[in-house]
Amino acid sequence: MMGGSVGRITLGITDDEVALGSHLLHFWQNDEEFERGVHFLELGLVTDSQYCVLFGDDDANRRVLGILRNNYSRLDDMVRAGRIAVLRRDSSAHVTLARIDAAFGAAMQKGAAAIRYLGNLGLGQAPLPGRGADEVIEIEAGATPLAARYPCVMVCMYDVNTVSGRLLLNAGFGAHAQAVCGHVLQQNPRFDPGGEASSTSSAA
Repeated sequence: MMGGSVGRITLGITDDEVALGSHLLHFWQNDEEFERGVHFLELGLVTDSQYCVLFGDDDANRRVLGILRNNYSRLDDMVRAGRIAVLRRDSSAHVTLARIDAAFGAAMQKGAAAIRYLGNLGLGQAPLPGRGADEVIEIEAGATPLAARYPCVMVCMYDVNTVSGRLLLNAGFGAHAQAVCGHVLQQNPRFDPGGEASSTSSAA
């Protein structure tokens, strides 16, 4: 079932259903795992009551949109209609979270019953914006309470080939209660809502 049970949507990366309000992590290291992450977003495009938000650097966004366009011929119409919003990674954590919040709010005004957010960290050659790793950790700290305010599922895709160990530990494991590793969605025992991510956010 693409839509999922009441209050839940089908993840698509795995066969699991995920509660709305979730903020979870998907590790990828090859094309197949990347494309499974994109499938999460694709399920929203084929379900009229769902809206999508894509966030990442230019390289990652182009790759995601290319996969979607190959599988879904009406993608450009969906972008023009606001069914999928594309956000570029080029701002501070505060501005980035405000832009995501605004995109979610716009989707709700258009009648979204559920919102799928796909963010990408890694892959691109562009440097991290603002304060670099600290900025990313702050974004992840702010994403969990943001997700709780909307009927959404936020999936953050981490390229394990290029993301630093600090970001994997603190922005990745430290800031997400659930994680997809391979073909399995599991509770993340390293999730630490009071760890570096929250401390960085509080200090900003």
